[in-house]
Amino acid sequence: EMLNKMPQFAHVGQLFTSSASAELTESEAEYCVSVVKHVFPKHIIFQFTIKNTMEEQQLEDVAVKMDLSDAPNCKVESHAPAEVIKYGQPGVAFVCVERPDAIGTVFVKASKLVFKVKEVDASTGEVYEESQEEEYPLDELEVSVSDFCKPSDLADFRRSWEATTADNDLVEEFRLERQKSIADTVQGLMDALGMEPCEKSASVSAAARTHRLLLGGIFIGGIQALVRADLR
Repeated sequence: EMLNKMPQFAHVGQLFTSSASAELTESEAEYCVSVVKHVFPKHIIFQFTIKNTMEEQQLEDVAVKMDLSDAPNCKVESHAPAEVIKYGQPGVAFVCVERPDAIGTVFVKASKLVFKVKEVDASTGEVYEESQEEEYPLDELEVSVSDFCKPSDLADFRRSWEATTADNDLVEEFRLERQKSIADTVQGLMDALGMEPCEKSASVSAAARTHRLLLGGIFIGGIQALVRADLR
């Protein structure tokens, strides 16, 4: 809704999906920052929510600078800084990134806040005019395959699966060593792909040694995807 009111982003078209919020700083940091990724047909808009925990500071012209050197096919198109962030009152800054048509991982290894700091008299609330330029590093940020997918719970997975043609099939085998159990693997696959479990296949008994997970999703461009994962 906030994006719809911003004319500088009117050209990006219809929103496909938005991610969950992810933290980019520790919870006890001076400036707490989280991000939501909004995916559009040819753009990603990053919405950064910034909270100033310093009672004797006011932040102004707060922007996020992103290093896209590991994503050469992407480029920063525009910024929308937060004008003023007072103590305890979150502010929002946006970065609009133009992306390629192909779905792929975008890795941002070095983002940082850039802003002006003005001192505040905590007893009176008076803001002093003199300002100082500051930077604050943020954690690494990644746009993954799941950010381009909407979950889709199919009423009849078997019928949809049987209706697919061989030229649309892809069979691969993976060794997943980080997961400690079948249940952990099921959750990990759902998170990694951003897809919806079908036919209650997300339910796994604690003692399960094998399991079949059925997933449905729609990728950007209206592409329906089905996954049948046999776990053992």
